[in-house]
Amino acid sequence: MNIGIFHWSFHTRGGGEVVAYYLAKAVGVKTIYTLLSEGYFKDVKTIDVIDYLPGWAKFITKILRDRRLFEMWIWSLIDVSEIEDFDIIITSGNWTRAIITPEHTLHVHYLHSVNKQIWCIWHHYWKVAKRNLLAFSLIEFLRWIDRMIDSRVDYYLVNSELTRKRLWKYMKRYGEILYPPIDMGKYKFKEYGDFFLHIGRFDAEKQIMPVIKACEKMNVKLVLIGAEGNDKETLRYVKKSRSPNVEYLGYVSDEEKIDLLASCKAVIYNPLDEDFGIVPIEALASGKPVIVNHTGYPSILIKRTGFVEAQRGIRIYRGGIITRGDVYTICKAIKVIDKYKWSPEIRKFAEPFDFSIFKSNLKMYLETWKKEFDELLIAKELE
Repeated sequence: MNIGIFHWSFHTRGGGEVVAYYLAKAVGVKTIYTLLSEGYFKDVKTIDVIDYLPGWAKFITKILRDRRLFEMWIWSLIDVSEIEDFDIIITSGNWTRAIITPEHTLHVHYLHSVNKQIWCIWHHYWKVAKRNLLAFSLIEFLRWIDRMIDSRVDYYLVNSELTRKRLWKYMKRYGEILYPPIDMGKYKFKEYGDFFLHIGRFDAEKQIMPVIKACEKMNVKLVLIGAEGNDKETLRYVKKSRSPNVEYLGYVSDEEKIDLLASCKAVIYNPLDEDFGIVPIEALASGKPVIVNHTGYPSILIKRTGFVEAQRGIRIYRGGIITRGDVYTICKAIKVIDKYKWSPEIRKFAEPFDFSIFKSNLKMYLETWKKEFDELLIAKELE
């Protein structure tokens, strides 16, 4: 089958971009079509779809660097048949699913997250916008658009049980779970080191400040890696910090990240209501416990490693500790990390996320859906 992969953007390298790469690798394609094309991967090329836009759309796209709001219209303008005659296209990134495909082309969307700002955490963002009438009107319009483009997707893949629940809640659509993969063979275990590790972009929803404050209060070393994001205040605090215990390394290579995971004491991961989050999987694959909060999929993952005991404000499991995400309970978890005997055998909890399983399941879904899709087309023609 001729398969095309379309991902919303490669202007940063986050979890979504890595999954898009693995999607291409799993089905054996060497090209990903995207916006803001930048080459991150040696064996997969990215092609910017801006070349397939009409002149006026190219002009608008170039001047609107932060164009998430306009992205749905950009993707709607793309004529997939001008690129190639695909049997299947897989889209990745919310607004990318606005693509209108030829009638014979199966459209599968890999859903990393519903548009949380307009759905499940809308009220949080509206309070930040001081309950602005314009913001309310805009979000209502985006909800209508989101539901409209949903009908362009034939089948959904989702990254977790939590995302599947939200897809059903807001779109009344069902998705098959296909966990984002890691290459288990790359990760290794070294002795438990003397520092805690935080991995992630500096975004407000990552809730990094409580992690920093907790480590400062407990007088333990914290190493932070990840690109700069929208949380400029926390980033400034880290860069100006004179504390010998806080070290920001910025964006690092995969090799450096894997080495830091192998040699850290534990990983702290504290985002708000994360849909999946690959970092806790990487921590477990490195034989290291991970401190997470009680919201989102990371807490579901840690619960599956086996309950050990509960203390005030925290719950301890074989693979890590669940907190409330505040300074007090993160401090308590840090204290427990030193007291509890962890085992490198927790690596086994990351095995279901290996790329080999991802590849096998993806091919199974695509073959099943393509057969079903073609049969439905034939049935319609015979009516």
